Amino acid sequence: MEAPGSAQTNGHRPRLLLLYDDTAQAVDLVQRLPSTSYELISCPLSAAQERWVDELRPDLLLLAPPPQAEELLAVCEAVRARNDCPIMVLSALRDELLVTRALATGIDEYLALPIGDRELAARIEAMLRWLQRTSSLQETRQVGSLVLSATDHSVTRDGRRAYLSPIEFRLLATLASSPGKVLTHQTLMSRVWGAEYVDARHYLRVYVRYLREKLEDDPTNPQLILSEWGVGYRLQLPEPAPESIASAPSRSFRRR
Repeated sequence: MEAPGSAQTNGHRPRLLLLYDDTAQAVDLVQRLPSTSYELISCPLSAAQERWVDELRPDLLLLAPPPQAEELLAVCEAVRARNDCPIMVLSALRDELLVTRALATGIDEYLALPIGDRELAARIEAMLRWLQRTSSLQETRQVGSLVLSATDHSVTRDGRRAYLSPIEFRLLATLASSPGKVLTHQTLMSRVWGAEYVDARHYLRVYVRYLREKLEDDPTNPQLILSEWGVGYRLQLPEPAPESIASAPSRSFRRR
């Protein structure tokens, strides 16, 4: 089922893809979303195919998984493994440990149901605005030994490339905007997720852990993304090796 609309943002009407387990829940969600704001397409999880999702190229994937905790986690992990677009989960399960585990699968947002129509629409709009800001980032940035590519959400450090989820990339780019400076929890939450998320610090803890696992030589002893207890986080750029300074007076960065 598809909900056509006419409103456009910057000449582009966002395309939302709803993958659902329960048909009645999907119908309810489709009816509650403003059809004039998005191109909304829905499909049962059992029928969704990787190639089909790739062809649709949604701006945001809404995922309404099964109501059982372990099945929810398995679906989140499977959908993230097959897709790199932003994923927002909608579920009646609201246990904090489950939400944290779901975020650990690589999804970008978790909304606990029931949720009011206005808040649901506002959360989706906030995510879409965040995506617009991300797409406007400089295509490639060098910050110390890090090379950030907004094109494919990758980061290269000392010749090693890691691919990040949209939220991971936004968080790293925010930290990289002020290298060596402590950014408070509230600042990071507001810039990465939106002002309405400033109290959801467990999101921040989870995604800092993801970045450390992908970028640090030893995630248990981080040297790149450092915690300032009770305050926030900072990106600590490593000092260049003495031989690098001698061989590169122009301070250009080595590419591999």
